[in-house]
Amino acid sequence: MLRTTLATLRQPRYVALTIVMVFVALVCVGAGTWQIVRFDEKVRANDALTANAHDAAVPVRAVLPLVGGHSPSADAVRFRSVVATGTYDPSAQGLVRLRSVGGIEGFYVLTPLRTSTATLLIVRGFMAALADGSAPSDVPAPPSGVVSVRAQAEAGETKTDLAGGLPSGQLLSINPADQAGRLGGAVFNGYADLKKGEPGTRGLTVIPPPSLSNPAGGAVEPQHFAYIIQWYLFALLALAAPLAMARAERRESQSGDTPELAAEEQRAAKLADRYGRALR
Repeated sequence: MLRTTLATLRQPRYVALTIVMVFVALVCVGAGTWQIVRFDEKVRANDALTANAHDAAVPVRAVLPLVGGHSPSADAVRFRSVVATGTYDPSAQGLVRLRSVGGIEGFYVLTPLRTSTATLLIVRGFMAALADGSAPSDVPAPPSGVVSVRAQAEAGETKTDLAGGLPSGQLLSINPADQAGRLGGAVFNGYADLKKGEPGTRGLTVIPPPSLSNPAGGAVEPQHFAYIIQWYLFALLALAAPLAMARAERRESQSGDTPELAAEEQRAAKLADRYGRALR
């Protein structure tokens, strides 16, 4: 049986089909290998962010560089607990659009904190949008005087904040470079979400702490692993297809099969013949 099956595979149409299936298998192997890389990246990112969330609080200058210096990687910054002491600047406060907390659409309240080192952009909390989607007008004021706060660091966003093209006081993003151009002086290259109970959160919805089950977001680790298995299985099936079809054709020619089985094998042979003609 093996010898006759191999003889069938040497026919031109099966040679052509085998070439096609080898190409398909290579594509599947490439996709599976890429998923291995993605799986490794996801594991590393989740591990780094989980470690960040459990690290002890440090001065903000130990985590965030200044605008104009090097840009920190998100995995090195996100979820780090930082402390800072300074004075809120309500005159430069902004409402960041298109944010949501608990499924409710609204705005982040972004207030600069002027410290002795540089200005830190602080998200004091969240406010829901009005019924028509507009920004609330009764934003609670931050406390006056010097305050010390604990917050969760985040890497700055790179999209322009469109401060000049939106309704007064509204921003599209939290972009430290854009803010630096308006605030003057040194600005930390990132921002921080105030933790519950800290000075400045009164009257606002506190930004919830991150979920550490999949802190990097996107597909969970087991899903990437399943993709790896899936693509390599597809590769094996593609390589096995010409052999399975050739064996079916040999069985048809050597034995008296039932009409139903013969019809099924004929369809397999026609498929092989179609691939062969397509590549001639």
